Amino acid sequence: MCPHCGRDAPIIYRGLVPYCTACGGLRGPLTTASVNLAGKPAQVGGTVASVAGWLILLVGLSIGLGVALLLWAIFSLGVALAVALPFALISTGIGVALLRGGSTMRRSGADAERATRDQALLAMAAHQGPVTAAEAARLLNVPVGIADAMLTELAKREPERVALDIDDQGVVRYRVARLASDAAFSEPAAHVRVDGSQGDAADVVDDGADDENGAGQVRR
Repeated sequence: MCPHCGRDAPIIYRGLVPYCTACGGLRGPLTTASVNLAGKPAQVGGTVASVAGWLILLVGLSIGLGVALLLWAIFSLGVALAVALPFALISTGIGVALLRGGSTMRRSGADAERATRDQALLAMAAHQGPVTAAEAARLLNVPVGIADAMLTELAKREPERVALDIDDQGVVRYRVARLASDAAFSEPAAHVRVDGSQGDAADVVDDGADDENGAGQVRR
């Protein structure tokens, strides 16, 4: 939680100094996920694994093919296949495993980055009210076009959480949509009328008569 605004918002590093993405206040380093670094280790690891997978595939299959041709020229096709085929299969298995692992890591890194970015945008809109792309860009330290693309993507993906408003000047503002549960609690209480089908017990009539002490009597 941010000690300034009390929101569970990610942080953003400007240089080496962390700031809250909701209110812009100073935060402690490494206290929560950051917009700058979220998902980056997984994405870098996935890229390295994919490059290694392609290298193993190319080098392993090339060596296997060369050995097979050499043994075929010296001995026979059966000997060449017996030696080169296991080598090629092992290289292919390792390479494919690295490629799949790299793709999974990159996808998980992208998901973590998007989730952290969405959390920052929602916390910002909830704290500051409707925000524009320029305000989000200034707080997230990104170009206005990238901030506008982030907000537009979030509004399209989760329309129940983010709504768009356009003012008289044509400026688009993004705000946290009002939840249905909150709207239900804010509705005025309905007036319930109890009819007299069970008798006249629900009707209160003042007959205006005074008793001996001067107080009005009430008849049900």
